[in-house]
Amino acid sequence: MKSTNDESPSLGYDFAGVSIKDGKSKPPAPVICYDGLFGGRDVIRIVLLVTTVTLSCLLFYKSANNPLNMVFSPWKTDCYASKLTNESSSKTEPKKEPVSELERVLMNAAMEDNTVIITALNQAWAEPNSTFDVFRESFKVGIETERLLKHVIAVCLDIKAYDQCLKVHPHCYLINATDSDQLSGPNRFMTPGYLKLIWRRMDLLRQVIGLGYNFIFTDADILWLRDPFPRFFPDADFQITCDDYNGRPSDKKNHVNSGFTYVKANNKTSKFYKYWIRSSRKFPGKHDQDVFNFIKNDLHVEKFGIKMRFFDTVYFGGFCQPSRDINVVNTMHANCCIGLDNKVNNLKAALEDWKRYVSLNTTVSETKWNIPPSFLDYGSAIGQKEVKKILVLVLGLAACLLLYKTAYPLHQELDVNNLSSRPLLDHTSSSSPLTRSKSISFREVLENASTENRTVIVTTLNQAWAEPNSLFDLFLESFRIGQGTKKLLQHVVVVCLDSKAFARCSQLHPNCYYLKTTGTDFSGEKLFATPDYLKMMWRRIELLTQVLEMGYNFIFTDADIMWLRDPFPRLYPDGDFQMACDRFFGDPNDSDNWVNGGFTYVKSNHRSIEFYKFWYNSRLDYPKMHDQDVFNQIKHKALVSEIGIQMRFFDTVYFGGFCQTSRDINLVCTMHANCCVGLEKKLHDLNLVLDDWRNYLSLSEPVKNTTWSVPMKCT
Repeated sequence: MKSTNDESPSLGYDFAGVSIKDGKSKPPAPVICYDGLFGGRDVIRIVLLVTTVTLSCLLFYKSANNPLNMVFSPWKTDCYASKLTNESSSKTEPKKEPVSELERVLMNAAMEDNTVIITALNQAWAEPNSTFDVFRESFKVGIETERLLKHVIAVCLDIKAYDQCLKVHPHCYLINATDSDQLSGPNRFMTPGYLKLIWRRMDLLRQVIGLGYNFIFTDADILWLRDPFPRFFPDADFQITCDDYNGRPSDKKNHVNSGFTYVKANNKTSKFYKYWIRSSRKFPGKHDQDVFNFIKNDLHVEKFGIKMRFFDTVYFGGFCQPSRDINVVNTMHANCCIGLDNKVNNLKAALEDWKRYVSLNTTVSETKWNIPPSFLDYGSAIGQKEVKKILVLVLGLAACLLLYKTAYPLHQELDVNNLSSRPLLDHTSSSSPLTRSKSISFREVLENASTENRTVIVTTLNQAWAEPNSLFDLFLESFRIGQGTKKLLQHVVVVCLDSKAFARCSQLHPNCYYLKTTGTDFSGEKLFATPDYLKMMWRRIELLTQVLEMGYNFIFTDADIMWLRDPFPRLYPDGDFQMACDRFFGDPNDSDNWVNGGFTYVKSNHRSIEFYKFWYNSRLDYPKMHDQDVFNQIKHKALVSEIGIQMRFFDTVYFGGFCQTSRDINLVCTMHANCCVGLEKKLHDLNLVLDDWRNYLSLSEPVKNTTWSVPMKCT
């Protein structure tokens, strides 16, 4: 990590073995080794293993009239009186009298709005220096989290865990189970003990909802680094973290992880949890996450009316997908990590990263977690030799597939909705640099161009603007002669809308991407508000939405904007979405400024992604309007307020244009050929802007009165 101030000295420590000076370095990938190809005995062993497991599963399923009872051994708690057979009731369970032990613990730990934080413990996790100690320490060193510890209830699955919990924590609750000895050990992933522990947890959470308490359930292998409550969606009933987040908080296709959930107690969630638990009978041997994935799109779930949201791993990260920004992370989960020792060691390492970050007392520009790439303990779960042999088999199949595709290549056109898709091999001109450049995915282009904090500068180009001595040449020239802008050229991604623009771009710039479009020719000059112009504008909005979904912040800049100074110091630190103006009226928070979408700075987060999707879809409501006009139509809508996006609008003193030129050349960052229709007019007046700028640079003192030579033809 390093400070956002590029001029500050190095802080002198590494994260994950990578110096903070090296923004592009990555930890080495784990090396896969194997002992040799399969022998006859090995094949027989694997076949027997698969056959035995399959027959065992069938026998297990067929022999159990009530599979759920095979997961739940007979047990009681002090408050549990109702049976699973009565769970079809749609009413929330009333409180029992007299008050039970569970209710007493809930009442003592609850916040004013009847919310509690619940975790589950067994003996192995409660031992000194194990996960529970690391879990509690994270609350103590986190930001605004220590006060939340008094609302944490540790649900103990065996008496030894309960005894240890009472020594260190005020709110401990013991489930009196006849099989507690089976739940006390490490219980590796997907073992019978693990499944019993998971479904025991689920039934307890069902009871908590029935007693009228909202809850956060958190696994004890999660570090609490910041108060997560400000990150919750206010209108959702059920919110859950992800192993792998796809950028869409409403998308049920996210790969969920039930180790951290926020659930409101109401009739909808009560029905859902009952249905979730009952559904485990249909899928014996599956844990809660798998069953959730099986039922989340069921008609029954839709009828419940439960509103679900999925958390961004930027805020709720884990070892599967670590948060890429320690400045905003709330929790860190030891998911995708098998083995208690592995979890504890890596959680301690992540907590040390956090302590170093807190000691800096400043925002950092790069996040690198000290989590080794080899923490996944698959070998312990299956067996080292079996893993090696299976990997050999997979690699062999992959090699066969590669040979097949080489012999019969897949000829496919680029789909704008899947920008990373490419033909495996392109034989059209294998030696052509142009063809090789086209084979690079959009994601790769973004990665090559991004800054250390995953920010890119994006512009679009067609043939008319890419011609020699046209707008693209002026655009690049402005970076070269601007103050502090030449270094930014390496972060510019040029999205080319036709092949001739791409060919020209590739001669001049390293980061060019060809966005092929079927059925539309974007190569010629597109006059303002014509049908092709509108298509080009909306293609741009669609593309920028995908940039956000890939986790990149961006500055979008039209190519008819001259970059005269580095604009980054003028960006607002607290705005999700920041936009230039044709006319600025003095208040950067006023959405009634006359906006111009030709220069925007947008942070990648769930708010900006939701907003861009809404903006793009709103084109259907206003079919003859371009993006700026549609923005003005939707900016005051209730849904935009619900999304919670924070907008800022740039002063034309710093981000000027021909509509309202900057009144101070000593401060101006960019000049836009807005309020100007026609390519020739833009070229003429932008050349004058660069002449004015060169004259300014030749002076030895600041200019007292700024007079631009423009607009001239653009009046």
